[in-house]
Amino acid sequence: MAGKNVRLGIALMLIASLVFATQDGLSRFLAEKYSVALTIILRFWALAAGIFLYFFLIKESRSYILSKKPILQILRSSILVAEIFVTVYSFTIVGLVATSAIFSSYPLLVVIFSYFILREALTKLKLAIVVVGFLGVLIIVSPSSDVFQMHSVIPFIGAVLFALYGVLTRMASFSDSGYTSLIWTGLIGAFFSTLIAPFYIIPIEKSDIFWMLILCILGIVGHFLLIKAFEFAEAVVIQPFAYFHLVFAGIIGVLIFNESVTWPIILGSSLVIFAGIYSYFLDNISKDLKNEKFEE
Repeated sequence: MAGKNVRLGIALMLIASLVFATQDGLSRFLAEKYSVALTIILRFWALAAGIFLYFFLIKESRSYILSKKPILQILRSSILVAEIFVTVYSFTIVGLVATSAIFSSYPLLVVIFSYFILREALTKLKLAIVVVGFLGVLIIVSPSSDVFQMHSVIPFIGAVLFALYGVLTRMASFSDSGYTSLIWTGLIGAFFSTLIAPFYIIPIEKSDIFWMLILCILGIVGHFLLIKAFEFAEAVVIQPFAYFHLVFAGIIGVLIFNESVTWPIILGSSLVIFAGIYSYFLDNISKDLKNEKFEE
């Protein structure tokens, strides 16, 4: 187990956010040129290849594939596969900036799903915070915004799926380790990718093979950095820095894809980020108070 190092944990989270934002940008580029399906297929095949390489190099890791809740692992992994398809498709239709802005509302959806699925407390204050966050989403997709269109529901569907995946992953953590969940995610994703591969695999231009490889490597590196970040620092400290993904995605969207960052997007995203961070801190403060009361 790595020792605590807050600065290193924050740095790793920031780098992971940059890596995932870069992966999103590459996903949009390749999905527009080829197809969403081909892009996702290669991403999951690469993740599965990384997992098998890990198995080969470290024999002790093979025990991680054993799950106490296999049906739950299959369900959460399948939902993630669907979410990635929806979100990458949204990159090509709605754009990187707007998709990332709307998608950033998923922590608020986690609060709602946690209430219904995990029976976690939903106080009036937390509900008010969720409402503020969704007001931010409405500002982003308001008629005065460039994002206002029927397609704006696509990234929100992605956020709903990812929030549901997050809650089910939390359920899985009660019985399985994080490594087990990551392994099942990669293998289930590769399984579905292999099923549809015959319908979507097409020749790739030589000039794009390099970018495909980078896309796959970024996915593996991003997940590794994320795991290490949580090993070096507590989640309550580093989780808010995950919102820098929205900043990095915005920069890539503007500089590479000539997208625009409008005032509705800035204002709406600010409300969503504020609500998400405040909700996260509120949740951890409540846990600390419960622990103190238990110790007394």
